[in-house]
Amino acid sequence: MRGPGRYGKIGGLLLALGLLVACGGTAAPDTPVPPATTAATPAATTAPAATTRTVAATTGTATAAATRTTTVVAPATAIRTTTAPAGSTATRATAVASGATRTASPGTTGPAPAQAYRNLRALPNSRQQWVFTGFTLVPGVSGELRPTYEYNGNNQRVVVTAAGAPVTEAYSIDSRLYGRNPIGGGFIELNASNPLAAPVQALFDTPDTILTTLIPAGATFTTTGNDRDHTAMVNGRQVTRYTTTIVLTDLGFVDPSLRGQRGTAATAVFVDNQQGYIVALESAIRADATTGGGASARARLDVTDVGQVGPIAVPR
Repeated sequence: MRGPGRYGKIGGLLLALGLLVACGGTAAPDTPVPPATTAATPAATTAPAATTRTVAATTGTATAAATRTTTVVAPATAIRTTTAPAGSTATRATAVASGATRTASPGTTGPAPAQAYRNLRALPNSRQQWVFTGFTLVPGVSGELRPTYEYNGNNQRVVVTAAGAPVTEAYSIDSRLYGRNPIGGGFIELNASNPLAAPVQALFDTPDTILTTLIPAGATFTTTGNDRDHTAMVNGRQVTRYTTTIVLTDLGFVDPSLRGQRGTAATAVFVDNQQGYIVALESAIRADATTGGGASARARLDVTDVGQVGPIAVPR
């Protein structure tokens, strides 16, 4: 992966959006997604709160109390290798935070979030819709940002909208990057000499960077909901809901002005009971009141269309 430092991937995304907006590229309309929901406050003995959109929450209490530990982590750098032949399943290796061992929570019956994240990356194809609220990118690109990623084997597509308007569209085909041609229209390959190549690569790396930050290897997650029946439904899948709160040492990925500032992330992860992958994630991120002024942001992920995303190719 390319990236000059701890937040190289996110920093590259900021530059990507700024450059791409400046180029005036027009993206294909993004698939609408429901607005972000409020991340639940971690609680071991409380039934999950009802969520809006596709979440049909049920009542019930956790089967066992769990002790939540707060883990101080630095955001990890995600590395995705895409060297497999066309049509094969891509392998995405990820470097996650080290130095702590994940502790299983009482009442857990399915894969914990760290394993569910690995299962998500192993899916042959899927659509992953993100909503970022309160993230400040560059002037003109801030507030609510909605990237939608499609994965099929070794190929990927991303369409980004901000404030309801299209921002950009890009492709990664057999490790080759393609972006909109700012001059003649259509798409062009972004080779190493093109200044947009590194930022577009960072755009494709963003999901792994965010997920390794919010689901660190050392975090303890607590299950909530009906652990006996597993009747909670999210995006049409029966899920187990896991919650945790972690301490973040650098909030620069949320807002450049918060670089070096500490904060917390209260995160809920919804794991599919049958296939064990992440179906949804929502996180409420807040800066320390004394150092970051109490700034806040939210991130929401919805995984859909597993096994239904067809071949991905650059439009001709």
